[in-house]
Amino acid sequence: MKRRAWGAYAPMPFVGAAVLLLLLILLTPALLSIEGSGPGVLTEAELVVDRVAGLNATHFYVRAYGTTVRYSSITVGVASNFSWDGVGNPTWAQLSWTRWWNETEVVVLGFLTSSNPVAVNINATYSSSGGTAYYLGIVAFYLGPGPTGETLYASSPTAGLSVPSASPADNSTLPLPILLVEGTSGGAP
Repeated sequence: MKRRAWGAYAPMPFVGAAVLLLLLILLTPALLSIEGSGPGVLTEAELVVDRVAGLNATHFYVRAYGTTVRYSSITVGVASNFSWDGVGNPTWAQLSWTRWWNETEVVVLGFLTSSNPVAVNINATYSSSGGTAYYLGIVAFYLGPGPTGETLYASSPTAGLSVPSASPADNSTLPLPILLVEGTSGGAP
């Protein structure tokens, strides 16, 4: 008889929902805590490609996507002594990384080049008390004629890295942000 009396005031489906809601309220601070989660969840890295009209140089920036994350290190290698016209893919194994930029404890690494075509090999490392995340990518770029004028062609052998194959090289598409992929330590992808 007592069960029936309580059932009128607290039906079992509502009691179950209330208990679940109470658990979620109590556990939410732990779910939102950033201490235990890996840094890859909280960071990303991107390559930004830009070209100013009338200048014979392409600008590159490696930085955090949407935040001001300080990277433990950013390393960028540049290959420019290869033949590629934007069609198909370059011969990746034949690229020679002749110029390197290495920075530590930086928010952004920027550089420019007048080489065409040019390939970049990027490694960015983010470290925190929660762990370490590595962001990687190899991308080749070629600036040449296209169906609607000057076109920026891109190609990448890095699995999971999304690059547009061709886009107008003007203010409608540039600067072009490219999210790097999260990888493992040990060098280039």
